[in-house]
Amino acid sequence: MARTAGSRNQDFDEARADLAERIAAHMLSPGGVGASLRELAAAAGVTPPTLRHYFGDRAGALAAAFAQRHAEGEPYLALVRRAPDRPVAEALPALLHFVVQGLRAGVARQLVVGLADGSREPVVGTACVTECLEPVLSAVEARLAHHAARGELRVPDVRAAALALVSPVALAVLHQDALGGDRVRPLDLAAFIATLSDGFLRGHAVAAASRPGAHRRRLAGQPGRKGRGR
Repeated sequence: MARTAGSRNQDFDEARADLAERIAAHMLSPGGVGASLRELAAAAGVTPPTLRHYFGDRAGALAAAFAQRHAEGEPYLALVRRAPDRPVAEALPALLHFVVQGLRAGVARQLVVGLADGSREPVVGTACVTECLEPVLSAVEARLAHHAARGELRVPDVRAAALALVSPVALAVLHQDALGGDRVRPLDLAAFIATLSDGFLRGHAVAAASRPGAHRRRLAGQPGRKGRGR
């Protein structure tokens, strides 16, 4: 019996998603940068015409791979976007360490592909920005906005603030990992993050005493305060 149109569409979407996942895995491998359509097809276990059928061309295949990686990373981005449960002085270094984990889990490799291929393939460059770079920046923006709403940070432009935090961390990971900087000039990333966080907080943190209600909260949190008042 012939399949319905909806069934054919579902089969197409499922097959396309499976191929995008295989291409994404190859994109993160040592041979992922500059891979030809034929090489991408071989990595996906299909022929070049099959890839053209599902993605149109090489750029379309890579763009789909970026979108696939974004979908896989969305649960982790949601963790970044949520309201923090710690003061900003503790939450900010922890956030940057989490960003480092994400970079080393594949985001940095995507940036390498985006920089190498996106410079000559606008579709790939746009996909790298919209599916890889901007989601990370937007998530950090959301986190900083939470701290600002709680009166812990003064950040007139959260986008600029997110760029100021993520850019040096991304460059440090690319320097150490993708470019082999760990062999040329090793960097203590933990110390680097501590220094970066401290500088950011000195520039943007609001003194605890100046936050609305901070004085009352501080008094309420001091042990023995009631006993001394009796």
